[in-house]
Amino acid sequence: MILSLLAAADPMEEVLPHKLFNLGPFAFTNQMLMVVISAVLMVLIFPALFSKADPAAPQGAKNLFESILEFLRVEVFRPALKEHTDRFVPFLWTLFFFILFGNLLGQIPVADFLTVITHHENHWWGTSTGTPITTGALAICAFFFIHINGILQVAHSLMDGTYGHHAAHEEHTSNGTKNHEASQDLEHMRGDALAADVTGDFRALADPTRHYSDDQFIHRHGSDVGLHESEVHESKMNPVMAVLMAVPLYLWNFAPHPFKPASGTEGGKAAALWGVDIVLWFCLLGLELLGAVIKPFSLTIRLFANMIAGHIVLGSLLLLIPLSAGFLHQLGTGAPITILSLVIRVLELFVAFLQAYIFTFLTTLFIASAVAPEH
Repeated sequence: MILSLLAAADPMEEVLPHKLFNLGPFAFTNQMLMVVISAVLMVLIFPALFSKADPAAPQGAKNLFESILEFLRVEVFRPALKEHTDRFVPFLWTLFFFILFGNLLGQIPVADFLTVITHHENHWWGTSTGTPITTGALAICAFFFIHINGILQVAHSLMDGTYGHHAAHEEHTSNGTKNHEASQDLEHMRGDALAADVTGDFRALADPTRHYSDDQFIHRHGSDVGLHESEVHESKMNPVMAVLMAVPLYLWNFAPHPFKPASGTEGGKAAALWGVDIVLWFCLLGLELLGAVIKPFSLTIRLFANMIAGHIVLGSLLLLIPLSAGFLHQLGTGAPITILSLVIRVLELFVAFLQAYIFTFLTTLFIASAVAPEH
């Protein structure tokens, strides 16, 4: 019976959406079901484990999840986002675990077990990230999150009066002590087991917002002239005007200005440089906007393709067994295929973690470039 089911199967059945029932005018598929299950698991697991602060050492499942959460925050998010880390951690943690849960749930062959038990093909399971609809939705969420926060960052800079000024970035530890960044003295301040961006003062790990904060005395970009707090106050903008100006300024900084004249440039020379800069800026802006669209598309295809590839390979290998003539031939074919399938299953588990990490890591880099003052 199992061999006859395999012989009639299609490798693509493992990854194609299958309608379970109608939900009004919409067809509810097995992949939609897995999206709901992933979301429900996150809603149940994380509030139960981290409902309140616990000074005791974590154990069991809490220790596992806390280790992953802390690794992502300290080793992945913090080096790129610096003082913005805690602001974006909730979104990035949610993104990582939603993708991870969807990937891992898809590795459980529930539909195959139900097929064997019920003696007919069953599709009440699947991989939620095995469809470009799910991965595309995640990429679109990341796209809007990245650029909306980039615009908000410009608006906040305008309201603070710091837009266009790059700080001296004299870093602090979490207790306010200056010049305590590990990268300034790695040889003496960094332990052998620590990453390059981990400071000697571990209190900085708990509060990157304060650790990476700058002094009130900041410097104009490209000059040594100080900008005092009174001057900052004078250049502040009201919230309404800041929001209105944020979008065009974000686009203005979206592409580089290779010929932008420096302050103090003579009138004729400045006009010529501005003319060349504007023309080149329009060309570069088109490329940058194209890249901004390609980024979520690449996130969509990368995650989708990697999550269906293993399922298609496994389905194709299993179909080789019933194609063999005779029991001995099937046994001789089935034994190595079974071993190879187990190896591929282990590889798929690795890929499930890897693709969740890559999607989140790339999103982190895109956010960091959108909120950086020099972009």
